[in-house]
Amino acid sequence: MKLRLFALAFGVGFVFFFSAAAFFVLGFSSKNVLEEHYEEEEAVFLEEDSAVFLLIFDDGENFGPFTLVCFDAAAGRIPIFSFSEKAALDYGGVAVSAGALFSSVSPKIFAGTVETNLGIELSGYFIWNRESCEEIIAKAGTFDYILPKNVRYYEGTKYVNLLSGVQNMNGKKICDVITCPDFSEGERCDVTSRLGAAFFNRRLKRFLPESGVYSVIFNYTETDVSAFDKARYAKLIEVLCGGKESSAGHITNDTEKDLSTGLLYFSDSTKERIKKYFG
Repeated sequence: MKLRLFALAFGVGFVFFFSAAAFFVLGFSSKNVLEEHYEEEEAVFLEEDSAVFLLIFDDGENFGPFTLVCFDAAAGRIPIFSFSEKAALDYGGVAVSAGALFSSVSPKIFAGTVETNLGIELSGYFIWNRESCEEIIAKAGTFDYILPKNVRYYEGTKYVNLLSGVQNMNGKKICDVITCPDFSEGERCDVTSRLGAAFFNRRLKRFLPESGVYSVIFNYTETDVSAFDKARYAKLIEVLCGGKESSAGHITNDTEKDLSTGLLYFSDSTKERIKKYFG
């Protein structure tokens, strides 16, 4: 009797452990297959996981700030970095200001020089001004921004008077702020990047194809971006819109001024940030 019970127990135990082992092996194999499949899909997607654009403010009398915007779907972020018209760029072995270079060469050559100096790859550039800014914001929608201080100044016959605190920003206000003559170059770059971050954090979905903002951008800016690339960029924005948190943020620009020339040179820490977020 005891022998039969022992044999029965042994048989049940053997079946149990064999089944468990088979389940474990099959489960582990399935997991590997899924992980390999995911990695393959991710690898294909990551071939085009980001796009970096150069935004050039050209209002006739004012060149710059110049702004880098990266739609980084892989990291789920939109870093924004602005540099001054007085930023030093190496052009043919000679240090020149970004503003002077932009006004003397074609936009394509200027964008190529920015790529070489900063060690990045641009997907394209957009040249914008007051008119295009007003049209784009009117289509995409205004947004709230906290001004850190009052912005008051006369510009010809126009008087700009924006109080510190929450401001609902339209295209006119944006241009009034970034062209404020009382700002230092550092403050101008900082506020330009922060305005861009606030805009994309609140209005990014408006850049999906169905919104119609694309047509306004291409009608009111000068660009080398092909309309055929819209599907790719729309995919990046779609992925970024799926995030639960705000994705855009400004990247600090620290510079060192050459007192003899007035040129602003990027600090080592700034170069590292550019490489990290845009390289």
